[in-house]
Amino acid sequence: MNIEQVKEILTDGTLGYFATTNGEQLEVRGWQYQFAEDNKFYFITANTKDVYRQMKANPQVAFAGVSNDHNVRISGKAIFVGADERKKYFSRLSQGVQDLYKSWDNPVVEIFYLESGEVKINKGYEPFQTIKF
Repeated sequence: MNIEQVKEILTDGTLGYFATTNGEQLEVRGWQYQFAEDNKFYFITANTKDVYRQMKANPQVAFAGVSNDHNVRISGKAIFVGADERKKYFSRLSQGVQDLYKSWDNPVVEIFYLESGEVKINKGYEPFQTIKF
């Protein structure tokens, strides 16, 4: 399997769990994957949340979800995009997220992607395959 096949399996808007560290222990919360472009997996948060501060302090994060009968784990370094990219990508976010944040120029909007990481993917009880990106 390769990254393009993973992007076909991991549907936009997949629900899952997102992990960060608060400096002492891991914190996991429900989360929604947004989309992939090139070798980047995109997500969104607000800069008013603890999760944002945790990612700024330690950008190593992970997401796990189930999509199209596959278990998908993505881990890597969170990279926040600038204003030009926020404007470009806001329309690609799920409708519920767009309704929540209203506009790309909402001052709390933080779109980020994962890089320098890996995807672990399997179907059912098959062994996981690891794809670096």
